[in-house]
Parts: sequence; structure tokens; C-alpha cells
Amino acid sequence: MQAMAENMHNESDHSVLDAPRIRTVALDAGYSSVNLYDEVDSTTTRARELLMDGTDPEREQLGELSVYASLYQSAGRGRLARAWTAPPGACLAASIVVRPHASADPLARELPEGSYHWMTLIAGLSVVDIWRSYGVDAALKWPNDVIAQGAKGCGILAQLVPESGSTEGQRSIIVGIGQNTNMSAEQLPVPTATSLSLCTGQVIDSSEVLARLLGIFARRYRAFVRAGGDPERPDPLNPDPLNPQSISLLDQARASTATLGASVRMSLPDGSTVDGIAEDLDAQGRILIRREDGTIEPYAVGDIEHLRPANGSYGDFQQAH
Repeated sequence: MQAMAENMHNESDHSVLDAPRIRTVALDAGYSSVNLYDEVDSTTTRARELLMDGTDPEREQLGELSVYASLYQSAGRGRLARAWTAPPGACLAASIVVRPHASADPLARELPEGSYHWMTLIAGLSVVDIWRSYGVDAALKWPNDVIAQGAKGCGILAQLVPESGSTEGQRSIIVGIGQNTNMSAEQLPVPTATSLSLCTGQVIDSSEVLARLLGIFARRYRAFVRAGGDPERPDPLNPDPLNPQSISLLDQARASTATLGASVRMSLPDGSTVDGIAEDLDAQGRILIRREDGTIEPYAVGDIEHLRPANGSYGDFQQAH
């Protein structure tokens, strides 16, 4: 286990990450490497550099699951290469590295690469779980945001990264997760953003948020592995119909996605836009939009906008069931 930022700060100081506490939780959850920084250019950049340019022993230390995290990154990037920066201590940046090929579990090693993109939704559902545990009515906004009280509180970006050295030919997933934990109203980058602190009215212990994230993500990932990477298949170890996590990943995503049922505008890579109603998610994770002419089309890539009320919020959409 590694920690780039050991600290001896008081437990009440939430502007730093509690390295010993986080390492203990991560080890129990099956993580092989924990890399914490007081300040970093980008947690995802550090992880990608090691995967692509590091030595074989360095990559081996990553194991199947590892994490890079900081409460301040100076050169973070979100979707569509948008800059993602925030004042020190205001946001929690975490990049979870998933290397199924390095697992001791044959089911993980056999996970189809075509299923790797579901890591984005696994991360999104994990964040929704955390925010709801604080009493916040959080939901997913397709494809990679978590919203609460009509505003964005978290963005997620997953990347497929080729490895080098003895593992050349293998590819791993870096799941970058940026949560606004203690951002004040004055620090919000746009009016349609929020933070966990603003939603709860309390100072947030970011170490606790990270600890919960690591545990929940690991549990959800392993359930997906047990389902053979099939988003329509429930976890075979949790058949209880009264347990929300016993249903398939796809159905969990449907139940937690505020975009479904909303009027939306999709901006496509070619510059065109599509207006319509977001009807469903399909087994590839694509969003199905009923266009104004009544046809339903699937979209895998695009920048989606909830057509918002006059106050500019994402709207008080009911979660789909």
C-alpha cells in the first residue's frame, strides 16, 4: 500500500485526507494501492502515466483495484476536455484504476472488454448511494453526472488505457470521479452546480466520503463481475427481491436516472442537436430518445441537456421506476 500524503492533522480538519483511515478501509475492500496527494495536477494523469510508462513492478503494485485521490488538483479535466478545477479542500477528486486482467478471480479476468464502459454507471450509482446516505435526494444525469436539488454535484469520466511492459496488450479502466464536497455558494463555478455541503448544511468529512466511495464501488464492481459483465443479469449472490442492489445493474441505473422521462436536447459530435423525451436506457447503456416525429433512436455519445425551468435548474424530475 502506498500513500503520497501522510498527515498528522487533527481529525476535525476536513481540508486534508486521513491517509491511515483511508488505507485501512481500502485494504479491507480489496484495493492494492492507495495514492493520496495534498496537491496534484490530475489524479487521472498520474494513474495513466504509471499504466502507460511505469515499470512492471509499479504496475504490479496496482493489483486489480487501486485509487489516486486529492482534495486539490490543478489541471483536472472533465468530459469533452473541459477544465475541472476548484479551490483547495472544496472538492474530492478520485481516480479508481480497475484492472480486471490482474485479478485472482477468473470471472474478473474473463470480463468482456465491451462491458468496461459500465464502470461509469457503477461509479455514478456509488456516488448516488453516498449522497443519499447524507439525506440528499441525488440522482444520475445521463451519461456521467450526479445531480441533487436541481444542480450538478459530481462528474465522472472513465478512460480505457493501454498498458505497457509485460502487460502490453492489456487495457485497464481509470474512473475519474469529481465530487463537490465542501464547495461554498460563492465558489460554485456555475449557477447549476451544487455541493454536498450546500445540500446538507454541514461541513463534510471528505475522508469519510472517499472511504464510502471505495467500499461501495468495490462491492458494485464485484457484483458486476459475478454477473459476467451482463448489465441485465442480477447479482447471483444477492437474489433478495426486496434488496434494491439485487436487481440488475441496468435496472438500478434506470431507477436512479433523472434524465428518463425528461424533455432533453442532445448535442451530437457532428454539431447537430436532437430534441425529444428520454425514454429508456438499453442494454448497451445508450439513451433512447423519442424524437419529435415519434421515432425512438439510441444514442451512445452526446452532451445531453435537460430542458430546464426558468430558474436554470435541472428540474425536479421524478426518478424513473
